[in-house]
Amino acid sequence: MDDALRQDLFDPDTSHDLVLGHRPCPCTAVRCVVSDVVWGEVVCLLRWAGAGTGGSAVLQTGTWWRLAAHCAALLRRFPALSAEIDEPWRSTPPVALPGATGVERVDAVAARLAAMLRAPEPVPLCVLAAEIDALGEAAVTALADHVARTVPAAPHDALRLGNTCD
Repeated sequence: MDDALRQDLFDPDTSHDLVLGHRPCPCTAVRCVVSDVVWGEVVCLLRWAGAGTGGSAVLQTGTWWRLAAHCAALLRRFPALSAEIDEPWRSTPPVALPGATGVERVDAVAARLAAMLRAPEPVPLCVLAAEIDALGEAAVTALADHVARTVPAAPHDALRLGNTCD
């Protein structure tokens, strides 16, 4: 994540302006609220995606966990939010990034979401949901990659099931 975007995301006035910039025209009260909620959550997701951990493995694990959980929580709300603004809801598969590590995928999807946040064009909720789904999937992959590198393999005997009192 570039420094200018990081500064914009963590500056309250600038991030608020980015959120308000996505209000559709004409904007009914319901459409404004839904837009503000959705894009405000996107700002939060991008903050988690760009969070620095100072090299702490524990903080890194927590960051990926919180990012994945936040993505899932937001995705659960999307069908109802779509219904509120009479936008047809359809599930769109996330864009695949084969061969990329979890961290690389988080960075790539966060960059796409940031481009959507900065773009003036309206984004259908189903398209935004696919990107949020991809970000959550990437965060889970980054978490799994991190855990796989840090947890020692169990000895074969530890995996044996059955009576351990022989």
